[in-house]
Amino acid sequence: MNKKMVSFTFSLLLCLGNLFASNNVTFTLDITGINVNDGKIHVKIYSNERDYKKDIPYTSFVLESVSKNITHSFDILEGEYLIALFQDTNNNGVLDTNFLNFPKEPVGLSNYNGGIPGGFNKQKIPINAISNKITINIGRV
Repeated sequence: MNKKMVSFTFSLLLCLGNLFASNNVTFTLDITGINVNDGKIHVKIYSNERDYKKDIPYTSFVLESVSKNITHSFDILEGEYLIALFQDTNNNGVLDTNFLNFPKEPVGLSNYNGGIPGGFNKQKIPINAISNKITINIGRV
């Protein structure tokens, strides 16, 4: 192989590597309105509507309710996500609802301003190097 071909091949592989490289960002989630020491905070992050409807989170974690406000940072790929959380006041590991399917426990949702939530496409938020922080108030619906 001649030098030009080797240089071209190397450049092509470098470009393809950058194209398929993942862009992780450190994202900060501020949760406010927590009932202190009244059950754990369950956080689920969804990456698409289908998984949101089937309750298959892209990632999830549980936080202790040690303060009225909690800040938690984590690494995640850039993209659009819906963040849903609830405070499990009876410690059974699930969000309890009434006969109308309204939550009985405090909940929070990204891009939520009251009323009936609009689903994944309305509640999703961009997460990237510029948009890397959100505050979600947890409360009763």
